[in-house]
Amino acid sequence: MTTLSAATAAGKITLLDHSEDYAAARVWAGVPLESADIAALTARVKSGIAAQRLLFPDEDTLVERIVVAALSGHIVLTGPPGTGKTTLAGILADAFDCTATVETATAEWSSYDVIGGLSPKVVGTGDMASEVLTPWLGHVSRAAVECADVIARHADDPNSEPHQGHWLILDEFSRAEIDKAIGGLYTALGGGEQQIRLWFGDVPERQIVWLPKRFRLIGTMNSVDTAYVFSFSQGLTRRFQFIYVGVPDQPQLSSEIKSAALQAGAWYAATYGGINPGDDAAVTAAAEVFEGSAQLQEVVPLLRSFVEFIRYPDPGNQRPGWPIGTAQIVDVMRQLRLRFGKGEAPLLNGLDLALADRVIPQMSGLLRDQIEAIGARLGQSDLKALVHTKRALTQLLDAQNTQFS
Repeated sequence: MTTLSAATAAGKITLLDHSEDYAAARVWAGVPLESADIAALTARVKSGIAAQRLLFPDEDTLVERIVVAALSGHIVLTGPPGTGKTTLAGILADAFDCTATVETATAEWSSYDVIGGLSPKVVGTGDMASEVLTPWLGHVSRAAVECADVIARHADDPNSEPHQGHWLILDEFSRAEIDKAIGGLYTALGGGEQQIRLWFGDVPERQIVWLPKRFRLIGTMNSVDTAYVFSFSQGLTRRFQFIYVGVPDQPQLSSEIKSAALQAGAWYAATYGGINPGDDAAVTAAAEVFEGSAQLQEVVPLLRSFVEFIRYPDPGNQRPGWPIGTAQIVDVMRQLRLRFGKGEAPLLNGLDLALADRVIPQMSGLLRDQIEAIGARLGQSDLKALVHTKRALTQLLDAQNTQFS
């Protein structure tokens, strides 16, 4: 008889009744993660990264850091947009055999969204209908209860529930005024009293949510758009481990572009190519046809030169050092795949339009001298063919001149 079965038989808790009796989760609040084998967990994360065709700078160190951080507590993955932070958070949860819910923070978030509160609800019908206020669990509270449920199911029957817990991934963490929204969790997140007190609980059994030791909160934070996000207090910062996820290093760029082409090829095959998304072999084969085609390889050097110049800083050459992420390169590759094989037209025009429509508009936050440096580079012989890209950049610069004139 498992621990859960014994507790249920003794009448201590009702099996899987955490949705109505949050106090039942206290039985599982102190249960730690099943393994602290850093080598094994690191290997699983790296396997997940490879399966997603992701590239990270100094991957071995990055993976070890996030595994150790997850074993220790809660995490914030910070870095430029498009570097794979949210995907990496999901891979980490999967490596720990945990399910995960992803929620995207907004500037309107308050403690209601994070912890919970009273929500209006219509009861009855017709003339008998009325509106009442009912308790509603916020994202963290709900995820904690879900974690307790998963732990209970796993303890009772690991075969039917292979996961050991449940985590919450808060995307764009700093978009919310997080100190205000998460203030009620300071004690619980700081390793003190592992419970969330719910002022709105209608009965004693629903006035406390226990935060299981297996539960993790993983935030992702865009480090580029600092003008549009909220800052963290030192008190909140201490409750998380911050890990920077950057763009691939310059020697990785060719491999990154190849990976982006494979991702785009797989996306097209599963979305528009008439291939069953579950047929991994067929999807991979179709992706490799696109990546290895002469039509694509003809424009890859151009794309590589463009990304290399804008991404990697070199003061001597006035490179802007704008950390364009892998996701943006994948976006460009998707547009190239949509144009691939359409008659005999080369992909040069497609690359030019993709850069003009997908990449240049994201440069609006760059300084004037950075934009001018990019414009000068687009005027050089090897990139002169990118006429639409140059025109889009000029329009961006004109908009800045209007804004500050």
